[in-house]
Amino acid sequence: MLGALHLDPEFFFLLQKCIVLLVHNKKSAYSASLYVDEHGEEDTGLARGRPLFLNDERYEALEALWRSHGIPREVAQIRSTSDRVIRDNWY
Repeated sequence: MLGALHLDPEFFFLLQKCIVLLVHNKKSAYSASLYVDEHGEEDTGLARGRPLFLNDERYEALEALWRSHGIPREVAQIRSTSDRVIRDNWY
């Protein structure tokens, strides 16, 4: 009998924070936002209130990461190089 396929989403867009959340098992990490202002800057938490636009390069990079099953590696890399990490099982 074949094992169950793992079909859970591995990333989410947190709308109120305007940031991408990468998830693998019980670990998670924030990634760059898909939306930037006219100057190419992120507005994390939507604090500035400027219009934001989908950045095609960031979208394609996230899609390529997902298609290549690279999210677990990316989560591990972000968590190992960041001084602030998300607690296990937080999301």
